[in-house]
Amino acid sequence: MKVPYVVAVNTRKAYRTSNVMKASLGEADRKIVAENFEWDDNFTPAPLTYYAAIALSKIFHRINPLQKILQKDIDILMDLYPANIPLKFTVPYIKDEQYWKRSFSSKFPSRKEVGVSYWKGKFLSACLQDYLENVKPDVFIEEDAVDLAKLVSPYIYELGLKQLQMIRQPTPPIPYEDSVEDTCEFSVPKLYDHVPLEPVLARLYNLQEISLIFGVNNLEDKYLTRYFEFSLGDCESLCRGLEHLQHLKTFRINRSNLDCSKVKIILQNLVKKESIEELDFNHCKIGDYGMKALGGFIFLHKNVKRVKIANNRFKEVGVQGIAYALQMKPAAPIELLDFSLNPMSLECATIFAAAFVRCKEKPQTLIVNSCGFSGPSAEKMAGLLTLNRGLTRLDMAANNLSGEAEKTLIRALEQNRRVLRLDLRSTHISEETQAKVNELLERNKKLIGVETEPSDEIPPLYLNEPEYLIWEYNPNNPDHIPGRYPERVPEV
Repeated sequence: MKVPYVVAVNTRKAYRTSNVMKASLGEADRKIVAENFEWDDNFTPAPLTYYAAIALSKIFHRINPLQKILQKDIDILMDLYPANIPLKFTVPYIKDEQYWKRSFSSKFPSRKEVGVSYWKGKFLSACLQDYLENVKPDVFIEEDAVDLAKLVSPYIYELGLKQLQMIRQPTPPIPYEDSVEDTCEFSVPKLYDHVPLEPVLARLYNLQEISLIFGVNNLEDKYLTRYFEFSLGDCESLCRGLEHLQHLKTFRINRSNLDCSKVKIILQNLVKKESIEELDFNHCKIGDYGMKALGGFIFLHKNVKRVKIANNRFKEVGVQGIAYALQMKPAAPIELLDFSLNPMSLECATIFAAAFVRCKEKPQTLIVNSCGFSGPSAEKMAGLLTLNRGLTRLDMAANNLSGEAEKTLIRALEQNRRVLRLDLRSTHISEETQAKVNELLERNKKLIGVETEPSDEIPPLYLNEPEYLIWEYNPNNPDHIPGRYPERVPEV
């Protein structure tokens, strides 16, 4: 019966008969308890249809009765079919979500999924992931991977791989016919790449989200450096597979040796896909030139909204690439930038501040947690809220905002009526400052939807000089302190 799991457990508890009612004289002698779905277990024999369903559930790989029996009998079969039926028999015919939920719990008991609305797709995606992650590299058969991808492709919309096995590739061909092949294992160059993704991705035409980690888990004493190398062959195979994904929205490569040259190749292929909305390269090795390529991607692409590049290896030149794209009114409706865990200098803070003063509308969220801001650099990052009206969220946790930066933050918030959320955990600010920040944020939340006068919305600018010069060195100011913008009185 489908009622026990179609109707939510909380709903059944809310409408169950109270214990006082069950103990009443009129209810105590009832023989049929309709609200108890198991009242007749071990009390009345099951109908013949139930025993017939048990027999059919054992031979589903030979007899498929789903097209010839009533829906009530199909409901019984869905509760009886074992979870280990080969996929080639179940995938085309079984649509019942409870069966796929039960199969997922049976095959992957350690994985706890919350908020899943499509269990068939979740289970088949997990099966493909399990195959690609744990296939034996010495006996990897590309045809088997292609057959599995073809079978599950209509039903899966996301694919996440937490590891990829390293397989041995053929040795390079001998350049001349009369050459003698050298079979010595120390002299013949060996090419190693991870499991090729092109034949699999080319069949997953409905894929919208892909998450990759190039490496091997739980190696223990079998560790080898080459297991974690993101080779050129891996990059080319991935890019050839991406050409077939017309609905891809989210692309992630995390915790991998993804460097500048590889990310350039990937971005050149992704820039042609207008469906891309999120790029996530957290915990990789992208340097300055890779960041400049990413800035060009933001400048050209028309739909990317979220860019996450936490914990990489870029410095001032890389920040300039992103800042240039933001200042030049990028085509992308960028909403979120995550630069966390990237140590940034005073020059990086200056570049950031100038860029966010110039860009008025986007992005809305900037995350710079644990970037090493302190003193003048922290003051610049806090002070950018004075003139920027696009940000609604600024995360600066695990930076040092004590001293002048703390005062600058309060002054900036007093003028900024758009920012709604500030993450200031572990920033060494006082309790009084935190209370004042909370008060100003509450003020801003109450102003949502309320039109403000231009004089209240935008602070008075300094006449006769562009606003970005606030962040630059001014030789006419004798009180200028390097790294800190001087106080100036606006002309009336």
